Amino acid sequence: MGLSHGPRSRLRRTLIYAVIRAGGRQYRVQPEQTLDIDRLAAEKGATVEFRDVLLIGGNGEAYVGNPFVEGARVIAEVVEHGRDKKVLVFKYKNKTRYRRRHGHRQAFTRLAIRQILTEGREAAEAEEKPKRAPRKRAAPRAKAATLQPDAAVAAEPATETVDVAASDAQIAETPKPRRARAPRPAAGEESGAEAPAADAAEARPRRARTRKKTDSGE
Repeated sequence: MGLSHGPRSRLRRTLIYAVIRAGGRQYRVQPEQTLDIDRLAAEKGATVEFRDVLLIGGNGEAYVGNPFVEGARVIAEVVEHGRDKKVLVFKYKNKTRYRRRHGHRQAFTRLAIRQILTEGREAAEAEEKPKRAPRKRAAPRAKAATLQPDAAVAAEPATETVDVAASDAQIAETPKPRRARAPRPAAGEESGAEAPAADAAEARPRRARTRKKTDSGE
């Protein structure tokens, strides 16, 4: 089977197989086939899409991508997750008493290939589907006609126009009220206020002063 690069219109024929890349490996897949690949972060029953399609073949022809076939996709469904059979790994070094043995079970995801799609096939499927007629939208009702004149006036909020320049001029003209000061006390009142303090000082008994004796005996 020779390789050729035909036009996209030829891809609308029935596709038999495709070569995809997943997890650094290449797999040959075809519809209704189960495939085990390295574990994917997808739940059971989820749909997985592969866009790295390297080759598509069918009807005696093959189309190779550069590096991928433009517009080609492979749709698969996650069937289950599991672990492969144990593989024993043994390490040995001569004359050193070095021996190591351990096992490994590779985790895998089992896929079921559902469809192999290309850009030309998607366009053909879209043309085959009947287009749904657009829904007719009802004309918007005139709300202004349903309101009565009195109701319309009552519904409108009362608005008051204010002249900003006139209000600023009135604020500037109005004098600011001065703060009232407390009256100062008269001279007699101040002396009267200090009188009780003087009387209290006089009422206290005075201490008798003692003179220090000098060396002369005075």
